[in-house]
Amino acid sequence: MRSRNPSGNSSATRDTLSTQTLQQLIGWLKDGTFKPGSKLPSQGELVERFGVSRTGIREALQMMSALNLIEIRPGLGCFVKMVSSEDIINSDVMGILLEKEAILEVIETRIIIESGIAALATERATAEDWWRIEDVLTQIDRTIQRGDSVARVAVEFHYALAQASHNCVLAKLVRSFTHLMAKAGELLEASAVDVAAFKKHELDSHRELYEVIKRGDPERSRAAMIQHISYSEDLTVKAFKHAEGVEVPPECLTGV
Repeated sequence: MRSRNPSGNSSATRDTLSTQTLQQLIGWLKDGTFKPGSKLPSQGELVERFGVSRTGIREALQMMSALNLIEIRPGLGCFVKMVSSEDIINSDVMGILLEKEAILEVIETRIIIESGIAALATERATAEDWWRIEDVLTQIDRTIQRGDSVARVAVEFHYALAQASHNCVLAKLVRSFTHLMAKAGELLEASAVDVAAFKKHELDSHRELYEVIKRGDPERSRAAMIQHISYSEDLTVKAFKHAEGVEVPPECLTGV
């Protein structure tokens, strides 16, 4: 059983905001907005730009420093270090690690919620719903052909399926955690030994799930969704262990 925060949500909310700020700052380094040797905006400017408290900004900058991406010079500011693209990618993974607990809890929630959604979609989906889901599968395929990450487009399959349940509350609930679902997908892609094989499996597994749900058997749809998410959970746990330095056999990270 994972530990909970007994004191309420304020600390968890601050941690999430700090992590989101960290991801935005890392994004600046990845896209070249701030190059090695350049000075980042002041804490006050970052507070105004991101709408996060000064404490949240300070924590994000400290994480950047711990990841060896910036140098904090007291009285002068924060300066970008000379880092390789590999260092930035590894730091991106570390940023995802900071959301480990939330991601694992979302997976637990998905098994409960999305298994029911699959059963409802089997009974309620219209021709338009099936077209929408097929369109997402086509988008995943095209994303693979372009050589891009499938993490963010793959989650749209699950949102489209939630819409096919014709329950607005369930659709909104799934949309509320697609961001963390995408984060988990990014971690799996970064950890995969054979990224091309991983992406192909993502497409194939979602296609297979779609075919099961479309056949019209609610209980089989429910079971297929549980199997689909449980498989993802197993890979995610192994990817976290790998990222944290725990020895994991390479074949466990292929995603196939």
